[in-house]
Amino acid sequence: MRILLVPLDERPVSARLPHLVAAIAGAEVIGPPAAALPSVRRSGDLELLSSWFRNAAADADGVVLSLEGLGFGGLIPSRIGDEPIEDVLARWSVLRGLAIPVHASVVVPRAPDALDAFEEPEYWATWGPMLHALSARMAGGGRADAAEPVPADIRTDWLRRRLRQHALGLAALGMAADGRISRLFMGVDDAAIPSLSALAQADLVAWTTRLELHDRVVVGPGADETGAVLTARLLVDRLAPDARPRVAIACADPEGLERVAPYETWPVESTARAQVEAAGGVLVDDPADADAVLVVHAPDGSSADWAVALPTDTDAAAARRTAQFAWQLLDAGRAVAVADVAQPNGADPALVRELAAAGAFGRLDGYAAWNTAGNTLGTAAAHLVTAVVARHRGVFDAAAGTRLVRLRLIEDFGYMSVARAALRRDLGSPVDRHDRIGDPDAASAFVADRIDEALASVPGLEMGPVRPEHVRFPWNRSFEIALADAAGERP
Repeated sequence: MRILLVPLDERPVSARLPHLVAAIAGAEVIGPPAAALPSVRRSGDLELLSSWFRNAAADADGVVLSLEGLGFGGLIPSRIGDEPIEDVLARWSVLRGLAIPVHASVVVPRAPDALDAFEEPEYWATWGPMLHALSARMAGGGRADAAEPVPADIRTDWLRRRLRQHALGLAALGMAADGRISRLFMGVDDAAIPSLSALAQADLVAWTTRLELHDRVVVGPGADETGAVLTARLLVDRLAPDARPRVAIACADPEGLERVAPYETWPVESTARAQVEAAGGVLVDDPADADAVLVVHAPDGSSADWAVALPTDTDAAAARRTAQFAWQLLDAGRAVAVADVAQPNGADPALVRELAAAGAFGRLDGYAAWNTAGNTLGTAAAHLVTAVVARHRGVFDAAAGTRLVRLRLIEDFGYMSVARAALRRDLGSPVDRHDRIGDPDAASAFVADRIDEALASVPGLEMGPVRPEHVRFPWNRSFEIALADAAGERP
């Protein structure tokens, strides 16, 4: 089975993670030439991308694509580019008349509360928090007035971009309604309550309902993981359309599912349900009736964040309950994935220790703990659903499943929860914005040592060494890494 991929951007979570999910079911993902991909703020070669897509689609069994990737050449170019809407729609026209299923994603733009223009228009470095606050006021019915500190030309540019992206989102819904898009994931990126993003989400949900598209369109938190989630759904649709996995969402702390995770707009249970449905699972309430269970290590309710506000400690008792709960489900014969959303942007070390002590990592069909709750839940759901379907059809690749769990452990725990903070201290990185890495080779060596120390500190984690050549920085900053496994696999 050959899946054609147009990723959101060039980062491994966008361009590599779908490959790793597909490999669990023995499927092959074909990505575009490197020259067609973006490089941070620079757009990919859209003419090359379009030409490659037309030619490659003839030999593919299905398509997974980012509409930002296809229309703008990448996520950041969609945020900072000035393309008129008609140009973007023209680029999307390559989807017309395709004889294979198209599983697509589109992103509701964010308004981050930061003086950081790394991924935003340049004026975000001056006006970011004020635009974030203005988004909240406008969502509540307010508007800019004579006392508004953000200049009128900045406000107009920002709102014009939001309007264009919302119109494109509605156009994507129309393409789902007329059949050009088989499945659509409308991801809401790093939103807050209240915000214009939350209003856009509600409007897209309303139009999905009016068009009666709930069986083919999912609207919910997420962005970077959508390629992997849609890959899982394509695999389900091709391998087991009449035997979709029954998946229960469960938590050792029942009230935990009611909490709203940072950077999201609704309870974590709603995010989990959206991700499971988008990945092709059929939701059931009782784990006893399920083929698989997505175990959620719930948000702890604190303001801690492994990227910008490190926890002073985590709840060891909650971690123990989650690990014991997961182990009980495994012993009952369920396929289990663990999604750790206790704090954003990293893994709870206490949960890693408890799962390792129980020997659970070798039995899990999915583990994730990175970035937002939507990113984590989608990654774990995609792995879990794919593994269940692959076993059912006799195409399960256990080594591929183990590799994905291992890579997420190394990055989400070893790097995000331990090594990244040490690197940022070593670099003298600012707390409130993205940094730049001046000597990537030195940083890779530093990070490899710190990751090895972190993994070695957890009894029961048997990992090969992480070497400097396994680590690189795709956007030349410390926020994320591109990780090769110890066998030498390159992202």
